[in-house]
Amino acid sequence: MDYNKQTFDHVIRQSIKKFKAGDVAEETFKLISEDGREVKYTPEYFDELEKDLMADKKKEDKKASKKKDKKEMSDGGTAMAIAGANTISAAGEGYAKAYEDAADKTDKSKFVTPEPPRRR
Repeated sequence: MDYNKQTFDHVIRQSIKKFKAGDVAEETFKLISEDGREVKYTPEYFDELEKDLMADKKKEDKKASKKKDKKEMSDGGTAMAIAGANTISAAGEGYAKAYEDAADKTDKSKFVTPEPPRRR
């Protein structure tokens, strides 16, 4: 393959595949160690991380399977639904009364015009 014709995306994909396979360029380690830094994220690091995460997931799955006891529902939900409906209807009645009171107290003479409205 002509390396001059490779795209940047293609090179990145190849690099990721090599890294997943455990093939890390020695030059990378040399350059980083010359700068005085340490390579933390090696293929071995990710292998260990994967093992730890999978072990934790298995523990959680076992705990979840033990907690799958059947629980019976009580009729408490029905009472709660009725109470909620009563509260909403009471609020609606309050709004209706407020509008009626406002309509009774409104001076309707301000809304009357001497001429009938024109239609266009």
